[in-house]
Amino acid sequence: MKIHSFDPNCIEKSFNEIDIFRDSFSMTDSIVSDLMCGVIDKEVEPYISVIIPTYNRRAVLREALESVLRQKHVDVEWELLVVDNTPLDESGMTPALRLIQKIGDSRIQYYHNRENIGAGNNWNRGVRLARGKWVCFLHDDDVLCSDALFQIANIIRRHEKLRKPLGYIHARRLDFTGTFDEQEAGKHDKPYERELTRTGALIHGHTRTGAPSCGTTILKEAYLRTGGVHDGFGTVADAVLGYQIMRDYTVLESGKVLGGYRWQENATLRKETLQSLVEADLLFARYRYGRTPASRIFGMLFERVQHNRNVDGKLALARKAHLAMSVHDFEQILPYKKSGRVVSFLYTMIRQAYHQIEKGNRYYPR
Repeated sequence: MKIHSFDPNCIEKSFNEIDIFRDSFSMTDSIVSDLMCGVIDKEVEPYISVIIPTYNRRAVLREALESVLRQKHVDVEWELLVVDNTPLDESGMTPALRLIQKIGDSRIQYYHNRENIGAGNNWNRGVRLARGKWVCFLHDDDVLCSDALFQIANIIRRHEKLRKPLGYIHARRLDFTGTFDEQEAGKHDKPYERELTRTGALIHGHTRTGAPSCGTTILKEAYLRTGGVHDGFGTVADAVLGYQIMRDYTVLESGKVLGGYRWQENATLRKETLQSLVEADLLFARYRYGRTPASRIFGMLFERVQHNRNVDGKLALARKAHLAMSVHDFEQILPYKKSGRVVSFLYTMIRQAYHQIEKGNRYYPR
């Protein structure tokens, strides 16, 4: 579930209206989600709802589910929801439902959408069904560390009195293939939470809130106030959600690694996907450039530098996925033209200077 739907006919308009509220939840109000497995204890009010949106998944879904069920030291109430877009077969089953029935743990609430509502809308449906104050996302092929919920609850408690209320915790994670090594993940822990801001998104060229999985946790109130994930933002709809929340809430990246992000070669990366990512990234960047007089000057100077760096990053992904691509595959979006040395040097100096500022946006546990 790492790819959103991409609609080229509406994406440019969407990026001109990022901070305008649009109720994405209402787009699927007519489609029912049936609770087909699991028990809801109405006497217990969960603090955290773990949401696993899924589609036609079984083999690695078991690992995702088990990583949630084995959580330890959790001192808050929590619930687990699986929300499935897979059509029912002739026997009224899906691969996920068969698996969950085989696991036989009543803590797993399995919801089935009567129609496939798409990836982004399925995230929204999970949030609407969730009863927790906080919603914690896990892709159906990723895993949580065994103390992820314990760590998330601690982060929330540590930051209850921020000037801008905490609204989003982006999970630090470790990429893996095959088997996730939790001990190895612990070697990548940081001793602080880092604040992610709109200014940082402008300077760096990205929000650092893409692919919310592995324990990324959002205040439900904040999620609802954005209107939910909107498919009009195409392949970067998840990053836009984080950016929207930054306006009124504090967004942090966890210091602790909270989970594992599964890398599957050729499973999610296609030439068209990378092209749509670059196009959406450019439109998103242009929105950030246009917000203030200072950001407009920044965009005039450094749009080409940031675009080139983005293309270079996508080509690196293509090589990792054994895709034959070059800069010419992105020419129709913005021709790849090498930036001048002076401009590149100036951009590097600004990034380094802002990096020093960001050190002041770190929150060390007391």
